[in-house]
Amino acid sequence: MGESRKLWIPGPVGKLEAIVRVAEAPKAAAVVAHPHPQHGGTMHNSVIFHSDRELHRSDWTTLRFNFRGVEHSEGLHDEGRGEVDDLAAAAAWLRGIVPHRPLYLVGFSFGALCAIRLGVTDANVAGVVAIGIATHHYGYEDAAKLGKPFAVVQGEQDELADLDLVRRIVEDANGALHVIPETGHLFQGRSRDAAAKVREAASGMLRQATRASRPAPDPSGSGHRPQHSRRGG
Repeated sequence: MGESRKLWIPGPVGKLEAIVRVAEAPKAAAVVAHPHPQHGGTMHNSVIFHSDRELHRSDWTTLRFNFRGVEHSEGLHDEGRGEVDDLAAAAAWLRGIVPHRPLYLVGFSFGALCAIRLGVTDANVAGVVAIGIATHHYGYEDAAKLGKPFAVVQGEQDELADLDLVRRIVEDANGALHVIPETGHLFQGRSRDAAAKVREAASGMLRQATRASRPAPDPSGSGHRPQHSRRGG
């Protein structure tokens, strides 16, 4: 298992601060996007950190980064518009180092909103895992337009969301919902549990994609048998 490495990646309005974990034999790749920067969200958020690490332990190459204007990343906050472009730049960079593996997006709250928006428009995104969608603040209805694997990891007592609305969003997107009991929006004391569900959801998407890519078996069972001609005497 490779070590994490800090680096800069080129963004639309300047350099973006990032951390990459490169798997020795990656099964897939994931970009992990942090929650709202104006509410303390950075790539060092506990749920983001543990989700990144759990995926890497499952042999994924991962990239987490700071959106524009966060910590040392250049630029200014753009209310979710430019941040989708930041995420697209991060995804393009990661595809460049893991070109032949499926790429997934993982995002927490504000980061989930950006991940869904990019997932709708970027055909190279294989699936999206959203953590703690804050339905009281953002609309996540675009998830229904994804047309690709989608999952939500949600705190049962999330004070920034209506769990019934979360269920409808997931159902409309034909996705999967993983509820962490007795915890709120920040998953306080439960960040490792949330990360384990992120890994479970993403790994399930990858298994499904792998099965779908395998050729169907020959129903006759004789597709590869050599044919022998018989000559009359």
